[in-house]
Amino acid sequence: VVYQPIVDLQSGTLYGVEALLRWEHPTRGPISPAVFVPLAEATGLITPIGRWVLQQACEQLAGWQRDFPDGYPLAMEVNLATEQLADANLVADVLSTIQSTGIDATALVLEITESALVRDIDTALRRLGQLSALGLKIALDDFGAGYSSFSYLKELPADSLKIDGSFIAGINRHPA
Repeated sequence: VVYQPIVDLQSGTLYGVEALLRWEHPTRGPISPAVFVPLAEATGLITPIGRWVLQQACEQLAGWQRDFPDGYPLAMEVNLATEQLADANLVADVLSTIQSTGIDATALVLEITESALVRDIDTALRRLGQLSALGLKIALDDFGAGYSSFSYLKELPADSLKIDGSFIAGINRHPA
């Protein structure tokens, strides 16, 4: 797991990190997530891998909070795979991870893609509502990459929306 900084562009202040899974093969070198994530999904390993990433990210956040107790609040963003959102144990797994690491739930942001929502919107909304009730935040990632519909945003307990680059590409190229 590597951590990508998230910076407020106005102030230049670091306000969080995003946990990203990377694979460094001992002989082949770096393996792209575009290669290993579909393989993990196809073999059914994406849910246990996602659970492991969440645990690692929360342990790292707890470590930073211990090492820098007077530091500013730091958010930890973790991606959830479509299969994780469909997993009946998701809410219990997240709660268990928060409790075992001792992090403040409000520091955790779970990112989902819109494709995860459209698979089973009712289950997704129910699980996201349960997660939101725990105090953590929900981010809709890559919005505009697929089935973009502003209509379901009203029902989604999302705290932030991350617009896909393809959705806004060229926005400044054609002034009105």
